[in-house]
Amino acid sequence: MRKVSDILRQAREGKELDLDSVAQDTKIKKEFLEAIEDGQFQSLPSESYALGFVKNYAKYLGINTASIVPLFRREYKSHHIPIVPEFRKYQHKFNKKFFLNSRSFLFLTVILLILGYILFQYNSIIFAPRLSIEKPRSGQEITGNVVEVEGRTDPYATVLIDGDEAYVALSGDFKKSIFVFSGDKKIEVVAKNRFGKESHREINIKVK
Repeated sequence: MRKVSDILRQAREGKELDLDSVAQDTKIKKEFLEAIEDGQFQSLPSESYALGFVKNYAKYLGINTASIVPLFRREYKSHHIPIVPEFRKYQHKFNKKFFLNSRSFLFLTVILLILGYILFQYNSIIFAPRLSIEKPRSGQEITGNVVEVEGRTDPYATVLIDGDEAYVALSGDFKKSIFVFSGDKKIEVVAKNRFGKESHREINIKVK
């Protein structure tokens, strides 16, 4: 298949024109004309400049530009060397589509949940459960023989108040009513996880 460079060069030679006179008439630099006739389109400033030069050169030589343009585009593309390798382009497209679709979002969510579960399990093996007592406060005076013990621990931990188990909500909150006698009273609260790690708190109160 004939090339744009060959068609233009042969047309110029057929009219017995030299590149200097063509450059003067078309206002296209001689080195650009030489690059076009050599098929070195990548040495021109850009594809749009190269196409403009080729069209003007073809008009000057009396060649129908409608037949030249598609030949030029094919020839330019075959000579154009992409800066980014093809496998990088596909990798970029894959990464972009991967992170934008709903399946990838679900996949990442599952991964984060698994990592969170593993971290939670690791902490449970190494560390004792957290335990804080909100009421009663140590040193507080209590009127009556029923005391509400409230606090917070890790979810799924077991809480014992003076040896009796208290209900622990999924939030970690716990509450239990205990009966006490008048006088000084020490309440012992223990939070234990399933790996046997324990946290202890003692509350000293005075019951009237």
